[in-house]
Amino acid sequence: MSRTQPDLEAFSAAAIAIVGEDAVLSRGHLDEYTDPFPVGDPDEFATAAVVRPGSVEEVSQIVRSAGEHGIHLWPISRGRNNGYGGRSPRTPGSVVIDLSRMNRVLEIDPVGGTALVEPGVSFAEFAEALRASGAPFWASVPDLSWGSVIGNALERGLGYTEYGDHNSQVCGMEVVLADGEVVRTGMGAMSGSRTWQLYRGGFGPAVDGIFAQSNLGIVTKMGLWLMPAPQAWAAVDIGVSEFDDLEQLIDTVRPLKFNGTIQSTVVIGDPIGVAAFSGPRSTWQEDHGTLAPGVQERIMAHYGVGRWTMTFAVYGDDELVAARVAAVRRAFSASLPLATVTVTNYAGDASTDDIAPHHRVRAGIPGMYAEKLSYWFGGRGGHVSFAPVLPIDGAKALAQVRELQERFNAAGFDYCGAFTITGRSMVHVTEVLFDRDDAEQVARGRTLVRDLIGTVADDGYGEYRGHVAFMDRIAGTFDWNDGALGRLHTRLKDALDPHGVLAPGKQGVWPSAMQDHRETPSR
Repeated sequence: MSRTQPDLEAFSAAAIAIVGEDAVLSRGHLDEYTDPFPVGDPDEFATAAVVRPGSVEEVSQIVRSAGEHGIHLWPISRGRNNGYGGRSPRTPGSVVIDLSRMNRVLEIDPVGGTALVEPGVSFAEFAEALRASGAPFWASVPDLSWGSVIGNALERGLGYTEYGDHNSQVCGMEVVLADGEVVRTGMGAMSGSRTWQLYRGGFGPAVDGIFAQSNLGIVTKMGLWLMPAPQAWAAVDIGVSEFDDLEQLIDTVRPLKFNGTIQSTVVIGDPIGVAAFSGPRSTWQEDHGTLAPGVQERIMAHYGVGRWTMTFAVYGDDELVAARVAAVRRAFSASLPLATVTVTNYAGDASTDDIAPHHRVRAGIPGMYAEKLSYWFGGRGGHVSFAPVLPIDGAKALAQVRELQERFNAAGFDYCGAFTITGRSMVHVTEVLFDRDDAEQVARGRTLVRDLIGTVADDGYGEYRGHVAFMDRIAGTFDWNDGALGRLHTRLKDALDPHGVLAPGKQGVWPSAMQDHRETPSR
């Protein structure tokens, strides 16, 4: 069966009948649905219209109508995926289906330590609902509290507590498929299930994973596991003064993370990131050339940070926290005796005002302190993220930093990077910071990221996430067995969504009928 020719006018009329006129936006009202930090012409990934359903029933009807009228939909939870394309669709001319009206925290289980939420729930809203419930559990939050709890988990986003690997805390989903059918995964597939948010497996093949970073369905509900509120906790900040100390910093923390001494995610950042979180680049250097010798040292002295600063937290009762901190001190005093180790102890029920602002995310307290990062170069700031995954290996990390720093500087950008360690790997999140009104600078940034994708792939590393402009290129680097994984993705897409109703091209996944839209992958 061939795809119906697109009829936006007929679809819009049908959408108005489903969700109401106020919940359908058309040209002239779409400014909020463009990439806030475009890496070229903002119309490259332009939205044709927006539909804002308020229930799963409306989502299902909208999806069915899109199929009937030949429309591509681009689902967003809240659309705060800035640095990766924001609310812009990979396929221009798509209709954004904005789920932000579906913003209910449906359930908080104070015994099982779970929650059930809709896609429009922000981290700020979720943390407040959890606090108001009185349940003895914490949320886990990323740097910016305006994002969607569901959207972040689906994109494999990271927070800062023991439960900071957000995708790993998912337990049960409700999903609208491309034909409008609604399914529940895991134990939720049983009518009246009392264990939907408690047991992931269900009965038979588990399918939850195919909906992460996916265009195979629209997630309308998600279950989450919550971190038990500790009696006490401590924030640990470790600074080293030399660039090459990064290697030993990582190699020392690795066994502490593996053996459970350190429970939270571990972050290692550089001075430029600290400065960019606080204000514009002009504070330190007026011209746009790469930072002059001595500037990083001035930043370090001003903020009291190291050439690299590692941050993490440990949790438990008073005795456990003390034991964990003692183990950390022993390890770092042996490997890096000149490192500065600062420990700040907190009660588990400490108020927000009693916790240092830069430590609050370690207690699941949301904030917006990282928002200034994008405005490093002044003007109408912007950034695009480049984030390969590495082993927790100091020598390999140091080698990649040297390579990327050289490439960033050659392209006229400051290297701004951080490592986030979870499980058995770490994500090297780097930010290409630019002034979006400087077209030449933006073009240089786009070329830099495009080229780096191939560079790190040649070294055996791939990205965990990517901007819509680079999704095909990143997908093309996953090329083992002549791209067998990509072919499997296409087979799944063809089975569930052969006409590309849902987000065609997301993560480089296209149905067979739309392969001509794919950017030819090459390194």
